[in-house]
Amino acid sequence: MPRDQRRTQLLEAAAGIVRDEGADALTLARVAERAGVSKPVAYEHFETRTGLLKALYHHFDAHRIDATLADLEQHADSLGAAVPVLAAAYVDCAFESGPEFTSITAALAASGTQHAFGHELRESYTDLFCRALAPHKAFSAKDEKGVMLGLIGAADALAQEAISGRISRKAAIAALTRIMLSVLEN
Repeated sequence: MPRDQRRTQLLEAAAGIVRDEGADALTLARVAERAGVSKPVAYEHFETRTGLLKALYHHFDAHRIDATLADLEQHADSLGAAVPVLAAAYVDCAFESGPEFTSITAALAASGTQHAFGHELRESYTDLFCRALAPHKAFSAKDEKGVMLGLIGAADALAQEAISGRISRKAAIAALTRIMLSVLEN
């Protein structure tokens, strides 16, 4: 089996373990067993449990980013059209991530790597927001990152409030859309 297909197979096996038993049950040996390969194969792909957790998080996240970019390509011909797509994608990502993402995030925090990984994720979303908004809004190099980080902070806070049930999904998306447009239209 080609390397990229084997990696996907291992990630799907890992996702199954997390879904069925939680991230605490996730080991490279269990992933190898579930995928029907030897332990060295799993270690070759991920090296450590933390490497596996990060790869699994990115595996889930890549699908969401691809879907967001496709939605933007189809529906975002202006800033006013792009912003609601980004707002909905961010909030929906939080809802769709479910217990698997929460379990993976907790396991990364327990491994002591969550801070650096959180920075990496913020960078990823900063890049996504910049790419999505670039056709509609020009930023100076010094302002772009700060503005995007601020928008992502607002998005994260609203998404967390919606997940907890303190506000509705619809209210979170509407508020985030208003915040983003008020910042970006200036």
